[in-house]
Amino acid sequence: MKALVVPAKKSLEKVCSPACRELLDKSFEVIYNESEKELTSEELAVKIQDADILLTTWGSPVLTGEALEAAKNLKYIGHAAGTLKNRIPDETFDRGIRVFSGAGRIARSVAEYCMAAVFVSLRNFKSCDRDIRTGDWAGAKSNGTGDELTGNTVGIISASSTAREFLQMLAPFGCTIKLYDPFLSAEAAADLGAQKAELDEVMACPIVSNHAPVLPSTKGMITRRRLSLIPDGGLFINSARAVLVDNDALYDELQSGRIRAVLDVFNREPLEGAELERLRGMDNTVLTPHIAGATHQEWQALMNCIVTDILHAIHGEKTHYEIPASRWEILA
Repeated sequence: MKALVVPAKKSLEKVCSPACRELLDKSFEVIYNESEKELTSEELAVKIQDADILLTTWGSPVLTGEALEAAKNLKYIGHAAGTLKNRIPDETFDRGIRVFSGAGRIARSVAEYCMAAVFVSLRNFKSCDRDIRTGDWAGAKSNGTGDELTGNTVGIISASSTAREFLQMLAPFGCTIKLYDPFLSAEAAADLGAQKAELDEVMACPIVSNHAPVLPSTKGMITRRRLSLIPDGGLFINSARAVLVDNDALYDELQSGRIRAVLDVFNREPLEGAELERLRGMDNTVLTPHIAGATHQEWQALMNCIVTDILHAIHGEKTHYEIPASRWEILA
């Protein structure tokens, strides 16, 4: 089988370990992009014609309908990165092409980020650090008494792959988990260790973590009224997308000091201008630059996860990172 590996040299080195490259060379007739530049969609349409497998990552060109039409032999698409939305034509699945994404591996890193967000916030690390650095030891001691995660109540919005990893990490702490996902049954929620709940009920939890995909039905669903349901002193974590939240309302809540937040996503990125000015002086927020899923270990594992899973598919074995056509419309 011919595998077209689209990423340019530096992009490939980021997501493909030496062991993965060895696996590729051993398993397929590999066509690499040996240049320092990413291919254009037009160049991809030419190079893909004889390929059985297409492998991409961040920065790789979009697979256009024209390129898909030219790819007469294409059987597998593997994306060593996150979402494939707006990167492949909808008719890909109609062709019987099997599609794989590294989103499930990235989910583990994002879940660890969410765990870190919970601990840093519940134990008041930010205010303690600030007070000690300004010489206010007594203030740090006074503000340093925090809360435990053990036995707490956590609200999770959407049973995404990240949320499922997060649920596994929360399990040893004996939390009560309330989970909102309209596509999930109560039985399926229970299997995940959670109670199925309505969105308002989830928003009323002292810890709320958002993992929803961007769909027409989810844009702006975390409204001003729903944000007001978070209890005083509560924590809101958003590692999904900013468009899901009424951010003006969120920033009003944060400005009041009533709740806390850890935010990895924003209306515009890089964060700048008026939005940055609103958040700049808030001690009750932790801001990160859309890096919830960014770890060295994850990057180096991504292509290997995809290549290994495609080999599983070729050999008729169970896959772990394949995207079923039936879930395409509700995925992030």
